[in-house]
Amino acid sequence: MATEQATARNPISTITGAFRSLRAFFKRNLTRKSGAAVIIWRIEARFATPVALVLVATLGRWNGAFAMGAIMAAYSAVFLFLLDGERVIEEMRSWVRQQGWGHRLLHVAERPDRKGVIQRLLWVPVVIMVLGPFWRAITLHLARAPRIPAYVISVGGSFPHSLFWTGVVLGGLYEAVLKPLWGSLF
Repeated sequence: MATEQATARNPISTITGAFRSLRAFFKRNLTRKSGAAVIIWRIEARFATPVALVLVATLGRWNGAFAMGAIMAAYSAVFLFLLDGERVIEEMRSWVRQQGWGHRLLHVAERPDRKGVIQRLLWVPVVIMVLGPFWRAITLHLARAPRIPAYVISVGGSFPHSLFWTGVVLGGLYEAVLKPLWGSLF
């Protein structure tokens, strides 16, 4: 009993236990496909903004946004394909269901009546505009969206997402701040 209390108060043993638990989770659920998805996600996350900035600077604001939309659409298709039917998605789904907020969200995703359909349709613009390709794929798989609508939402949603975030936000920042700053330096 005294050893258990001492261990509970020791932050290093708590962290070590958390790492062991996380390692066991990955060992149990991570496959080559889901591992590849995570690696590609990290590459996409590191290079998305610099690539978008280069595209805006070289192609212009809107052409760069369309090119970035095409790149993100390819990422979306890859993530949807790699995560389709993976065990880790079902594990995440059971974890989300245990959370109070997650239970309510999954209830909306599984609701078969008209109100559920309307709620899901209202969530589509939020999923498209707020989430990147990887998290969009995770969300659609967690919601068990049918394959074709999931691809339409995720791949097709990459273009409005990029038009806003690359064209309006990054393009506006580039034209208002970076381009004049670079012009005065060179």
